[in-house]
Amino acid sequence: MSIHMPETTSITTRRDETAETLVGRTRQIDQVVHAIAADPDLAVTITGPRGTGRTAVLRAIRERMGAATPTYWVAGDRALASLPLGALAPLLAELDIDPASESVLVGLHRALGGGAVVFVDDAHLLDEASVGVVAQLVRSGDVSVVTSTVDEAGPHGHPTGPAARPAGAASPATRPADGLHLRLAPLDDADQRLVVSTLLGASPHPHTVEEIVRLADGSTRILVALAEAVRDAPLPPDAHGSLSDRLTLSRAIIDALPVDPFAAPEPVLDLLSLLAVCGPLPLELAGEPGASSRSAADAEQLGMVRSYEEEGRRWVALAHPMLEPVVLMDVSPLRRYDYCAAGADMLSGSPAHRVRHTLLRLRAGIPVDPRELDLLARGELRAQRYGTALTLGEHAVLQSDGDAALRASGQAIRAQAASQIGRIAEATEWFADAWATASEAAEEGAQEPSQEFFARLAQAEGNHLAFRLLQPATAVRRVEEILTRIHDPRWRAFVDPDLVKWRLMAGEGLPESVDELPVLQSVESPGDLNLLIMTAMIQTTGGSLEAARTATVRGLREAERFADVLPNARDLLTLSDVLARAFGGDVAGARTQAREELAAADAGNPSARGMWEFVLAIVELHAGCPARGWKLIVDARRDLLWRDIAGLLPTAEAVHAALAARTGRFAVARRWLDRHPADTIADPKAALYAQLARAWVTAAAGRPGFAVRALATVVSEAIDRGQLYLGALCAYEGVRIEPVVGASVMLPHLMRAQHAFPTQLAHVRVVLARGDTLPVAKDLADAGLLGPAIDAARWCAETTKDRALQSEATRLADAWTVRTGVAIAPRRTDTQPRMTPLTDREWQLASGAASLRTSAELAAEYGISVRTVDNHLARIYRKLGIASRRELAAELGALSAENPYSNVREGAERGSRKYS
Repeated sequence: MSIHMPETTSITTRRDETAETLVGRTRQIDQVVHAIAADPDLAVTITGPRGTGRTAVLRAIRERMGAATPTYWVAGDRALASLPLGALAPLLAELDIDPASESVLVGLHRALGGGAVVFVDDAHLLDEASVGVVAQLVRSGDVSVVTSTVDEAGPHGHPTGPAARPAGAASPATRPADGLHLRLAPLDDADQRLVVSTLLGASPHPHTVEEIVRLADGSTRILVALAEAVRDAPLPPDAHGSLSDRLTLSRAIIDALPVDPFAAPEPVLDLLSLLAVCGPLPLELAGEPGASSRSAADAEQLGMVRSYEEEGRRWVALAHPMLEPVVLMDVSPLRRYDYCAAGADMLSGSPAHRVRHTLLRLRAGIPVDPRELDLLARGELRAQRYGTALTLGEHAVLQSDGDAALRASGQAIRAQAASQIGRIAEATEWFADAWATASEAAEEGAQEPSQEFFARLAQAEGNHLAFRLLQPATAVRRVEEILTRIHDPRWRAFVDPDLVKWRLMAGEGLPESVDELPVLQSVESPGDLNLLIMTAMIQTTGGSLEAARTATVRGLREAERFADVLPNARDLLTLSDVLARAFGGDVAGARTQAREELAAADAGNPSARGMWEFVLAIVELHAGCPARGWKLIVDARRDLLWRDIAGLLPTAEAVHAALAARTGRFAVARRWLDRHPADTIADPKAALYAQLARAWVTAAAGRPGFAVRALATVVSEAIDRGQLYLGALCAYEGVRIEPVVGASVMLPHLMRAQHAFPTQLAHVRVVLARGDTLPVAKDLADAGLLGPAIDAARWCAETTKDRALQSEATRLADAWTVRTGVAIAPRRTDTQPRMTPLTDREWQLASGAASLRTSAELAAEYGISVRTVDNHLARIYRKLGIASRRELAAELGALSAENPYSNVREGAERGSRKYS
């Protein structure tokens, strides 16, 4: 079916082609538009894997062409691929050209005229006659032709070539070879997560976002279809595992697939159902059970499965991850039992797939030895596959057959797995069940769990209490009670290091002064090393940086000796070392070291990755580019949610809000702050960054003085609670929010850390003395603090009356901005809050749009085109993290609350008079 689009269509108002599908494509769209403007008879070919948004890009290019350029739309259709000129029929009808005449091409040339642009979508689905006509249009040089066609291979090598092309369709090789060629690569993971989060809104659960990205497999079309399906039927906030049982089958999801599984022959669909239920399976071979080789060959020819070699046999798997949930929606529960039994039989001779074989047996209702379940569950727990460990642990509990020790072990496994994936309430309940079952076994004289079981369960529950519930004092009391049941010195020593850590976290046994903390001369036990780790961390946050470095060096020297008991010791000590370097002024060195650690972190160790992403986000927030910090903290939150060895997650959540506010995502920051009132945040670091987020939001609303004074109160409390250096950094942020008020209010707090931050302190003193801040800006830049240097130079340019100094300050600020990517507008109108992320023109248009004026009215007022207004509004929506004018009105209303700019319409009118 051909589609002829109206001459004026706004892509930002189409639900099926939202602006989210164009994330990361702006530069390519601009390239095509500018190329056609320079060469009116240009041939442009846009290629890309299926689902990468080729149609959306073509429509966006058409939007950018303007009303003065005549444009025409042709779309290939699988159903018309065998009909001569079938794809061109609507266009010929619109131009009143008889397709049966022998002068179709002549008629097209006359009707189109010079300067027209013809858009041909899905050119690989055109019939041969239509391809010939399009080729002749290209050769004529009278019009520009922009075609889109699919690559021969999908984003991950999935076949989309002959098997996926209908009979009669022209090969993509027939497209014009000259002109401009662009290839749309699949969006990277960060952009895909951004698209999903934008579509879902309201801070979606990270696992839901990751699962949608995994299922989309690089296809933007599938990504959008899945996100909209989940948005219309939201998942529980702690939903884990596959989405297949929670998605509603929709035509949009099926249409987004490279191939339609329900159009396959029955034997192929039966194979797809088997693979969707069981996962990859071996093919039948010499009497050994396996999937049908004939059905597999037919399915592979259709592009629905892929085959590979493993364990000396040929295996088959679904070609696209999205086929699994789609096919499963059409498989009845009774058929699933049959498929599970068949799949278990096929995997019975494969040791490498022992866990999956066991899971299929369980789903088929086949009994499994509970001891085998317990053994496999422990292995999955060690391998950090928590969902599988949880399932196996639950079945071990159900099939324990009165064996209290075995039941307690299963309860402990599922409690640990639930804690790791964030199901906090269930984990707490299951830990209590495990202890109750163990006590019941001892009272009844049955076989009591081993000393190892008690020690490992005590360690796991203590970490759950300390790091998940943030109750280290409770962890200490709980484990001290349990130690009375552990008589083996070896297993008591196993728990002691963690007990020391929880006591230090709870502030128990600490000296009055942090300077009195010991730096051990020797490390003889895991407890000594744990004490050294905590000493290094406490000195790093609020004591002597030299003592922290000494403790770190000694700890790193001994970490390998106790790697089996304290596997994360090296990461924690290196964390102290990096923070000490950053607090000591070596920002560039700390950033480089953290990047090296992040690059070296194992992809299967989310705790280590999350820790270094968190550190880099902190560095970028205070010293570099907040935009980079935003991307890092988004990744850090996701990784730390799965596993958090250092208890950083609460602070990471607050830093996420602070960076959201710092980069102009005020709606995101306010949502988090509304859910976390100040009196509910116990962690001093989290409270500090939560208040910093609140300060940026308040400053953006036109109350920077109030924001700085409120921040000073929390900074003082944080420093008193041992967070000297983080407190001083946040105090300096107050100076960046409002230099004069910030300098006078924050000077006492920076004085307490003057040995660590001399350059920042010099900046504050110059501001108070009303002196020239440009030399201090240069010192900040030399120290690697480019973000503060830019702010200092901008403030110098705004406040000085010396034209030469103003020019030099602006030049340096612009140069540093290019180096960091920090975008801070140097000019503001008198109606624009200081911390808004919008430019002057964007603020004017946003104010007018929030006052419910149309794009046409705004275009007439400012002397620009309607299309330019819409482009400005699209950028404004992206900067503010919103999607519509309705949200814009709410956003600007919140920004304007209780400040001189509360009447946004009046402000826009004053701004327009200033520019007129």
